[in-house]
Amino acid sequence: MPATLAPPENSIFDPLSFSVSDATGVQELEFDNVDGHRTVDDVAMSVAEAMDLDLSLPYGLRDDLKARMLIDERPLGAQIAPGSKLVVVPKSHLG
Repeated sequence: MPATLAPPENSIFDPLSFSVSDATGVQELEFDNVDGHRTVDDVAMSVAEAMDLDLSLPYGLRDDLKARMLIDERPLGAQIAPGSKLVVVPKSHLG
């Protein structure tokens, strides 16, 4: 299923496979079989930990294709499709 598709309203893609780069573009990791029901903020912190980023900062995820921040409290699988490309972004500079 192409990453450009959004999940049908009120549904969640689960499980998810996607790639994430850090904000500098230096690191990129692939994630497979991620529970699509997990909230974005939970997944963002797991991604930050996997990339060995500073865990004293909060992180968010940005959908690279749509150039939009994902909503922290909503399930990841309700906001992206399998194969999406995301960026993990420290929230300290947002706002």
